[in-house]
Amino acid sequence: DTALYVAVIMALFSILFGTRHIDASERHEGMVAAVAFESVVKLAAFLVAGIFVSSSLFAGPTDLIHDAVNSPKLARLMKLEALDGGYANWFTLTFLSMMAILFLPRQFHILVVENVNEEHVRKASWLFPLYLLAINVFVLPISLAGLLLFPDGSVDPDTFVLTVPLHTGQELVALFVFLGGLSAATGMVIVATIALSTMVCNDLVMPVLLRIRSFQRSDLSSVLLAIRRGTILLTLLLGYAFFRLIGESYALVTLGLVSFAAAAQFAPALLIGIYWKGASRRGAIAALLAGFIVWLYTLLVPSFAVSGWIPASFVEPGPFGIRLLGPYHLFGLDMFDHVTHSVFW
Repeated sequence: DTALYVAVIMALFSILFGTRHIDASERHEGMVAAVAFESVVKLAAFLVAGIFVSSSLFAGPTDLIHDAVNSPKLARLMKLEALDGGYANWFTLTFLSMMAILFLPRQFHILVVENVNEEHVRKASWLFPLYLLAINVFVLPISLAGLLLFPDGSVDPDTFVLTVPLHTGQELVALFVFLGGLSAATGMVIVATIALSTMVCNDLVMPVLLRIRSFQRSDLSSVLLAIRRGTILLTLLLGYAFFRLIGESYALVTLGLVSFAAAAQFAPALLIGIYWKGASRRGAIAALLAGFIVWLYTLLVPSFAVSGWIPASFVEPGPFGIRLLGPYHLFGLDMFDHVTHSVFW
């Protein structure tokens, strides 16, 4: 079971390089340097794939887009109406992307926790958008090339960046793309698990343990390390379990949007807390709990129904046959796509 082996190896790697010792002012500068390096590798791999697709398979990006526009099926994809949910979905995707940049645990960890110099934020404010622009330049050409080469839908669009070079016999390009994707995925997983282990340890486990008399001693470093390492292992095993139960039923982008919607729950407490001095701790906790429950009910639990782990009647018509309680059309709101519907509530 390759996925299980990878999850365990990633857990060991994260434990070795992210939780060697406990220090309140600890910074993982080596990890940040590694993430920066993998970001360059990822960008280079994507640009190489994009240049190859645009220049080698077609006469250039213009020729590729011309071929796509002449196909009625692909020409439709150039319009916003092709998006499930139209303008509302487009707005939701934009909003969730904005929130994810700030509030995904790994994004927040790198932006705030690992930040050693305020001037770095100034540089990131223009360099990060420039990076996003550069890595998205060839998304459309690669997507269109994949749809032109595999019109029958036999290939998952998530893998076009790999399958298009392989289909044309360019193994070296495909290998470079694979290495870029591997470095990006490992960097993302390591930072995410380290950030989540810190959050779980500091905000969920330790407040409970400190109420127990036997833990009220001066040196808790060994306990903290054990909690963080255990959390890293548990998080990755939960990720593996989710992959086995649900992962095969959804496209990668859909799973990403589910996590983005979860991270967006942090936005009101953090943003309102910065500007409104009258905000209270209890109000923030209540809002987080309410938002999490709604996200759980309208996005996560239905995914188990779609995957066949719970009865499909839970989604349609709804629990106990009550249509008003359907997680995809809660209280009769059925004008949006599933993600927009969940984000609205």
